[in-house]
Amino acid sequence: MMKQTITFLLLAVFTAVLTAQTVNIQGDPYTGNPYATITDAITASNDGDVILITGVHTEPISFDKSITLRGTDPTTDIIQAAASASSDGTGSRVISVGEGALTITIENLGIRYGNDANNGGGINVDKVTGLITLKNLIIEDNYTAKNGGGLSFAGTNADVIECTVKNNTSTLDGGGIIAAPNNGAAINCTVNVKQSLVDSNTGRNGGAIYINGNKDFGDDYTIDVNIENSTISNNNATSAGSGAGGGAVWCKVAQYVGATAGLGNINLNLVHATVYNNSHVNLTKSGFRFTGPAGVTTNFSAFNSIIVSFGDDVATKAINFANANLTNMVNCILGGLEGAAGSLAIIDEAAKNNQKGRTANQAGLSGTLSDEGGKTQVITIAESSTADDYCTAATGVAIPAIDQRGYLRESTNDAGAYENGGTLSLSIDEFNRVSVKLFPNPAQEFVKIDGVNSIKELRVYSVLGALEKVVYNQDEIDVSDLARGVHLISILDENNFKITKRLIVK
Repeated sequence: MMKQTITFLLLAVFTAVLTAQTVNIQGDPYTGNPYATITDAITASNDGDVILITGVHTEPISFDKSITLRGTDPTTDIIQAAASASSDGTGSRVISVGEGALTITIENLGIRYGNDANNGGGINVDKVTGLITLKNLIIEDNYTAKNGGGLSFAGTNADVIECTVKNNTSTLDGGGIIAAPNNGAAINCTVNVKQSLVDSNTGRNGGAIYINGNKDFGDDYTIDVNIENSTISNNNATSAGSGAGGGAVWCKVAQYVGATAGLGNINLNLVHATVYNNSHVNLTKSGFRFTGPAGVTTNFSAFNSIIVSFGDDVATKAINFANANLTNMVNCILGGLEGAAGSLAIIDEAAKNNQKGRTANQAGLSGTLSDEGGKTQVITIAESSTADDYCTAATGVAIPAIDQRGYLRESTNDAGAYENGGTLSLSIDEFNRVSVKLFPNPAQEFVKIDGVNSIKELRVYSVLGALEKVVYNQDEIDVSDLARGVHLISILDENNFKITKRLIVK
C-alpha cells in the first residue's frame, strides 16, 4: 500500500482521497477527513504514514506502528487524557507506544493531563528498539502513581529534541522522566535529550530524571543518557532525608552482567547543560545523586556545563559523587560538591578548566527562565560574566555548533545551554538558500515555491511579525486576500529545515 498523510482536524470531518505517489487525506481547504478520532486514523494507518493533528483532543491513544503524529504548534494542538489535570492514578496516560523495531516520530504537540497508575503519565514507550523521536512537544501536568510523571522509556532508543517537560509528578521516582534498560528488549539503549527544558517536576527521587539500571530486568544491558544543550531547573525530590534524593537526576546503577567488578550499566554524559536550583530536603542530595551496589558506579562525564544551586547558595550540593565514576570533566562551573575526593584529580587539573564551589550568581546565571527565540525557554547568562566565553579548553568530544535555542555559538563557547551573543542559525545551507525561489514575485493571486522538497508548512507574516496565513503540505499559497506590499514567507520542509523569503503582493 502507498504511504499516506492523514490530516486529522478537530472541526472538519469529510471524505475524499487524493491519489498520487503520496496519498493525502486532507482536511480544509481540500476536504476529505473521514476519521472521527485519532485512534481511528491510527487504526487506518500503515507504517510510514503521517497523521496531522490540529486542535485539542481528549483521547488517550495507543499504537505500535512506525508512524508520525504531527501537530503544528504545541500550545494549540494538544492531546490530553482528560479535560483537566488530576492526581489519583485512576485515569489514563496520554500516549502508550511499543514494542518492536519501530521508527516513530511525535512532534509539535502538547501532551497533558495524563493520570495513570503505571509508569509514564504523559507518554510511555516500552521496548521500541528502533527509534522514537519526540520533537517540539510540551509535556506538562501529567501524573503517575509509579515512575516517570511526564515520560517513561523502557528498553527504548529515544531522541527528545526541543521538548519542554514541566510540572509533571510521580508518586515514586522520576518526576519528569524515567529511563531504563529492559532485557525484554535485548538491546543496549540510548536516550538523547537535546535542546530541551526539564523544569518544575516532582518525584520521590530524581525530581527531573530517574535513570534506573533496573537490576531485575536490565542488568544484562547498558543505558546511555546524553543531555546536550538542555536546561534542568527547579525540580524537586520529595523523599525524606534518608531517601536517595537527586533533585535533578538520580542514577541507580546495576552491576553490568558479565563485566568486570565495579562496571555499572549506566553512562550519563552532559554537554553544554545548565543545571540550576534543584532540591531535596537533604542538601547533600539536591542535585545529581548516584546509588547502587557497593563498588558499582555510574560512569559520568560533563563538558562545557553549569551545575549549580540557587543564587549564592553552595551549601545545597549540586553533585554528590558517591557511587559515581567521573570519566572526564572539562570547562565546567560547579556549585557545592559532596563526596568528590576521588574525582578531584580530574576536576582540579588545570588543563581541564573547571571551577568548583561556585554559585549561580558567580557563574552569571539570571536565575529566571525566559523566551529567547528558540522552542524552549532558557536561563540566560550575563555579558562578561564567568560563564561568558568560558570554554577555552579542548574537550576531545564533539561539541554542538548551536545552543539550546538553535542559535550559532561564538568562536569561544559560553558554559551552559545558552550562548550569550549567539546568532540565529538557518538550517538550510547557503546553496539551498540561494536555490529556493518564489514565483511569481511580486504576486497577485498564487505564489509557488521551487527548490524545496516535501514542504511541510508555509507561513506568511506581515513585516511587523503578525502571522497572516498558514498552509500545510503544499508548494503554493493563495495570496490574493493579503494586503498589497511586503510580506515574509517562512518555508519549513520535512526535515524541519526552515528558510524565510521576502514576498511582494501587488
